[in-house]
Amino acid sequence: MEDTQDRPNDIEAMQTALNKANAEALKHREKRDAFMGLAVRLATEKKLSEAGLSNPRVAKYLNMSELHVTEDGDIEGLTEQLDALKEDLPELFGETKKVSGGADASDKREAKAVKTSAERLAERLRGA
Repeated sequence: MEDTQDRPNDIEAMQTALNKANAEALKHREKRDAFMGLAVRLATEKKLSEAGLSNPRVAKYLNMSELHVTEDGDIEGLTEQLDALKEDLPELFGETKKVSGGADASDKREAKAVKTSAERLAERLRGA
């Protein structure tokens, strides 16, 4: 009979330990998710910088929840999002559409080179 009386206490102790372990695991998962989010953001900023995209507005338009850092340090999903942004918002990437013609496209006269005083004096001496 003594064996059955100890069992309820063991079950309660196990449930308490299990609840404590679950709470700790949840806390660690939340920390991991926060660090993964930071890792994705930093890796994305690095890749954008390496690609020559220093415009901070580009990162605002990225859906970070769809980006994942691989073990190699690459970012899955970044290329696809950047391609879509380049198509939709080329001004973010410094790309502008060039229009030919316009007011500045007229024939311009060449500017005459300005001679220094020494060059003018040398011309006078040669001509005299």
